[in-house]
Amino acid sequence: MKFSQWVLPIILAIVVYTIFLIISDVSEISINLQKIKVEYIILAAVFVIVGLVIRAIRWKIMLESLDVDIKIKPSIAIYFCGTAFGLSPGRLGEVVKSHYLKRLLDVPVKKTAPTIIVERFMDVLAILIIALAAFVLIEINYEVITFGYILLGGFLIIIYKKEILIKIINKTKSIPIIGKISNQISDSIDVIYLLLKPKIFIKTAFLSILSWFIESFVVYFVIKSFGMDLSIIKSAYIFVITSLIGSASFLPGGLAATEGSLIGFLLLEGIPYNGILGPVIIIRAITLFMTISLGVLINRITEMTILKGK
Repeated sequence: MKFSQWVLPIILAIVVYTIFLIISDVSEISINLQKIKVEYIILAAVFVIVGLVIRAIRWKIMLESLDVDIKIKPSIAIYFCGTAFGLSPGRLGEVVKSHYLKRLLDVPVKKTAPTIIVERFMDVLAILIIALAAFVLIEINYEVITFGYILLGGFLIIIYKKEILIKIINKTKSIPIIGKISNQISDSIDVIYLLLKPKIFIKTAFLSILSWFIESFVVYFVIKSFGMDLSIIKSAYIFVITSLIGSASFLPGGLAATEGSLIGFLLLEGIPYNGILGPVIIIRAITLFMTISLGVLINRITEMTILKGK
């Protein structure tokens, strides 16, 4: 992203958090922040990074399926470079990974760019499965569970019925923003279905579920760092659902949508508003701003080492 492209997300972030602070008791939030148990924040950050490493391994499996021969270390480094673009709508800025592969291995961007689309498919699938499992375990009403199964079944049918997906793509091409993605999927349909073959699908789906479940511990540990309790199962479904809401909003980094939904779900758990804002800020600081900063740092290191002279 060019500097000009960072301006809107930065302004949006400032506006969102300023509004949250204006309607909050800042002094109480400050007191709560001073009582944080740092060890839990460190654990939360570690779990998020582990989740990202697992997704990097998932990406390498996809590359191997496309006959792209790359060692594990450079593939993880390039994957993390993509996290620098977490403020791009739907994280589509991660296509930079394909440009880095072009520079490193002279692999055509068109060959590997579809992996970004399949990654988003896998992320949605993992979120639906984790949310559905959580709904069953915490005994949410059966109407919600039934709807979840229908949604999951419909998602899998769309993935595996090529003609249905093509019809959906053709009908959405004229819709702003979504149309651009539809055109990208249309151009990459054969590669996408190659990456969704059962043998590859089972491996990548398993790693997707594992990575999202591990990353969801960020909610559990951050809430605990403020001296409050929330079960691992509830933490998992709150994390995945709010992440999905943020991505679906197509706002840069899911700003406002993710924070708003996090506040809403935590209020439903009986946590008072002034006790929620601190954890929400920390959760987003770890899952969005820390990962972007890490991505920027690894981008610099990668440019000076792996991609030097390429």
